[in-house]
Amino acid sequence: MATGEFQVMKVPAEQLTGILHGQVVDPGAQPTNVVRSNEGWTVDVSWEVTGELVDWLAGRWQLEIIADLLGGGETRHPAPPVEMTFTPGSGRYTASVPMRGELAPGTYDLVVNLTTTTAAGTAGTLGGFVVISKIMVQE
Repeated sequence: MATGEFQVMKVPAEQLTGILHGQVVDPGAQPTNVVRSNEGWTVDVSWEVTGELVDWLAGRWQLEIIADLLGGGETRHPAPPVEMTFTPGSGRYTASVPMRGELAPGTYDLVVNLTTTTAAGTAGTLGGFVVISKIMVQE
């Protein structure tokens, strides 16, 4: 499981900090780095924000997977990104992004990209990313 930290914070870490995890999971729910394009594999993501300000958060998380084909360009999945509302009193979140049929055969760098929007719908200041090691997509 790859791990990343939140990158954009405008408050001291003791007031608000976060950690983010992501991994590719095969149809049997096992972590892997080799998948078949037509099987039901997912990118499973979990994150946690902690600190005094967790209960004051308002807005929505936006989660997407950026797939960078080695030698071939970048795509984003799903479109539009997964959206989840902040949950007051709890800073723990999980999501599973289905990837069946989303990527052509090849070798990819995957990045979990987590951003936020405010309650007013503008870009938020929380966010983070996790670089998942290379995966090979087979037919």
